[in-house]
Amino acid sequence: MSMQEISQSIGRPRKKPLLKRWWFWLLSVFAFFLLVGILSSGGESTAYELTKMTEMSKQQIIEKFGKPSEIVREDADGYIFGYDAGFLVRGNEKGVLEISLQKDMIKATTSDTYKIFDVTIGSSYDENVARLGKPDLSTVKDGKKNAMYLTKEDFLLLFSTDFNTEQISSIDFVAYDESLHSQSLDLSKMLGLIASEEELQKLFEVKDKNTSQGETLYSLEGFELVVDNQSNSVKQIIPTNRIYNIQGIRINDSLDKATQLLGKPLHRNEGVKNTTQYSYSFAGSQRPAIVNLTVNNTDNKIVYMEIKIKQ
Repeated sequence: MSMQEISQSIGRPRKKPLLKRWWFWLLSVFAFFLLVGILSSGGESTAYELTKMTEMSKQQIIEKFGKPSEIVREDADGYIFGYDAGFLVRGNEKGVLEISLQKDMIKATTSDTYKIFDVTIGSSYDENVARLGKPDLSTVKDGKKNAMYLTKEDFLLLFSTDFNTEQISSIDFVAYDESLHSQSLDLSKMLGLIASEEELQKLFEVKDKNTSQGETLYSLEGFELVVDNQSNSVKQIIPTNRIYNIQGIRINDSLDKATQLLGKPLHRNEGVKNTTQYSYSFAGSQRPAIVNLTVNNTDNKIVYMEIKIKQ
């Protein structure tokens, strides 16, 4: 290059580098925020508390969660919808009766979270029990932990773990009277059965016992048993927790419900403190039995109940 060319080059104004141009930085900032917006909108996740479905109609559920992946049933008596996210909902014209989350039902990957009473699939059994409090009933069967709670909505909340793990694999939220579980909670099935103290301690938490006049009263978690010491047979059962029932009847149920399920009472006697006592014949055990109820006269609700072998 000649001196003249160098001189002319020095005399010309130099172009600014790209990184020093104001519009480059403006576009860069705009592109950055655009990229963040795209990434965030694509990765958004929603946490669904499925118990809220109890307040929704069938059509509202479809509008909220879309068309069911599987329609198990839909007729005049009710519906059962399954969704690939892993949950199932059962209901009728009165409302939702059951919501179930099952690990084995998950058929689609999603960033959304589905939970029942804040319990999620894969979460820790012990951590959920610590948060919710002591279950009304808990068992360990075949290496699986099971917890059962009776909620204020009169629904049963149940969750279970995988085999020999702490991770929850199934969650169920079901109306008590519409649940098959209520049948296993019917204490009348124990009447007349042989129940040694050793067997009771294996199955239940024995809180206290009192022996007198040839029989033993066992105070268990949620109910009491009177066992004949000679035959070791159960002769009387007294529920103390609403999670248990006698032929579908529980403490705080109405007298009308008891009469509907048990028939016309055999006897009616005035009780103490504004109560009335009713006695019903019971034919559902191996030996003739009787169901005694104490009912509050103000609201006709059951405040005490027992079933026992007829003398």
